[in-house]
Amino acid sequence: YCDDVRRIEECVAFAEENGLMPPEELEEARKVQAALAGGATLPGGCTSKESCDSYCNDSSHIEECIAFAEAAGFITPDELEEAKKVLAAVKRGAKPPPCRGKRDCDVYCSEPGNFEQCITFAEAAGFVSAEEAAMARKTGGKGPGNCRGREECDHFCEDEKNFEVCVAFAEEHGFMTKEEAEMAKKTGGKGPGNCKGRGECEAFCQNPANEETCFNFAKEHGMVSEA
Repeated sequence: YCDDVRRIEECVAFAEENGLMPPEELEEARKVQAALAGGATLPGGCTSKESCDSYCNDSSHIEECIAFAEAAGFITPDELEEAKKVLAAVKRGAKPPPCRGKRDCDVYCSEPGNFEQCITFAEAAGFVSAEEAAMARKTGGKGPGNCRGREECDHFCEDEKNFEVCVAFAEEHGFMTKEEAEMAKKTGGKGPGNCKGRGECEAFCQNPANEETCFNFAKEHGMVSEA
C-alpha cells in the first residue's frame, strides 16, 4: 500500500507516529514528500522506491534523476558537482561503470577486472587528470600497502612505520629517482621544520624566518656543497 508514492503523506505520518521508520529513512521520505508538494515530479513517473531505483540505474536517465535529487535535497553541493561532471561525460559519449553511489562504485572499481573501465570514465569526467590516470594504470590503481586513492594512500604513508614501503613503491614505479629515494631515506622523509613533500617544504623555506633552519638542514644532509 505504501509503496505507492501517491500515498506518501498518509504513510509517512503513520510511520512517524508509530516509530516504524529509522530516522534516516524518515528524513528521506519527508524530502520526497516536500519535493512532490513543491511541484517536482518523480523521474520517469516512477511510483515506488524500487521502481525509481530501477529507472535511475539506467545512465540514459541520469539528467532527470539528478534534477529530482537536487530538488529533493538528496545530494550535497559537492555531490551535485560530481553528478554534473558525470552527466557531462555521459553526454559526450563516455560510458559510466554500472554502479550507484560512492560506496557501491568503490566496491565495483576495486575489482581488478573493472579497473580500466573505471579509470577511463574517471578521466573522461574530470575526476582524475591524464597524469593521475597514467599513474593509476602504472600501479594498477593501488598504492603501497594496497591503498587506494590519494587520501587513503596519504594516510598510509604518513604513518612512519610505512615509510620504507612507500619510498620503495615510489622508486619502483618511477615516482622518485634513485637519488631522491636515497635522500628521503636519509632524512626520514621529512625536511626542515618537519615539513613533508616538495610543496610544503618549499613554502616553509620561502619564509625568511626559516632561512637558517633550511640552510642548516641542507648542509647537514649534504644538499649543498661546502663552497
